[in-house]
Amino acid sequence: MPRIDYNARNFSTQYGTNLSGQNTLVISWAELIWAAISVGRAELFHIIRHGRYSIFEISYRTSILFANLCEDCNGHLIRSSAYVGLDPSEKSAISYFLGLTMTKVFCARILTIPWLMHLDVYREILQPELRNTRSRPDLIGKNNQGEWVVLESKGRTNGFDRRALQRAKEQAQQVQTISGEIPTLRIGLQVHFERGILHLEVDDPNPKKGQEFEIPIPNEKFFDGYYRPFRKWLSDGETASFFNTQYRQSRISSTDISVGLADFLFEGHDDFPNWKSDSLVSEDGNTFAARDGLLVTTGPLWSRKNMLLEPQERV
Repeated sequence: MPRIDYNARNFSTQYGTNLSGQNTLVISWAELIWAAISVGRAELFHIIRHGRYSIFEISYRTSILFANLCEDCNGHLIRSSAYVGLDPSEKSAISYFLGLTMTKVFCARILTIPWLMHLDVYREILQPELRNTRSRPDLIGKNNQGEWVVLESKGRTNGFDRRALQRAKEQAQQVQTISGEIPTLRIGLQVHFERGILHLEVDDPNPKKGQEFEIPIPNEKFFDGYYRPFRKWLSDGETASFFNTQYRQSRISSTDISVGLADFLFEGHDDFPNWKSDSLVSEDGNTFAARDGLLVTTGPLWSRKNMLLEPQERV
């Protein structure tokens, strides 16, 4: 299964060895797809107004992973030839999206933060704050204790950019409070490629005074934004049981995946829908059930044999 090498720095020793120095995450393609389709962006939130067209956004995000990443023989994620052939502006957009996706994987797995939303989703609520600052973080989130976190994610096509990580740290420090609560973590992250292999740098900066602002987003608004696209799309999905939990799921044949949402999450629970102690993955790695109640199952298109090949060679 795919491997993500990461380097964590400046975290308190209370977080243990997983947040100190060099480590590796072993994941599945199903988990990567979950991260790609669930890290909240404005496009996914607003496109649900057009009903089934939200499927196009899910397919698009999934296809970005399929077209631009491969595994090498050691399981490392590497750039595909399609990625290498992009022009600089296209590479910048893809690397940014990969940064968001890997940030979601890392936060869910290492920091028990399964819910992340892009600040642009709440643009109407935050107009005064966003209008008065250019230096703001990408993401806010909730961990499974209900505590707020703030993150800034950077993506780079080539090697590690120290200045970019420093900017990410500074942006993560701009948020003073969220709905009156002080974030428990403000993290800067950077995805980059060292000799073609994907790496992740994670830095927990020291508190620093800056151009700070308040984000007035209550729990209900945050979780409604997170789940609404999936509730809208999957409300008429087929019922299926995985890991002793009932889901409503739907298949997207063009990308050979199925996506599901736990039954009880269609009833609301937007105050704080914490219900799983951990994520679950099937023995073959094809089905991933996340802490947030979403489920992703991959078909043969995503087999390791296929993902070792360039996208145009896959069957």
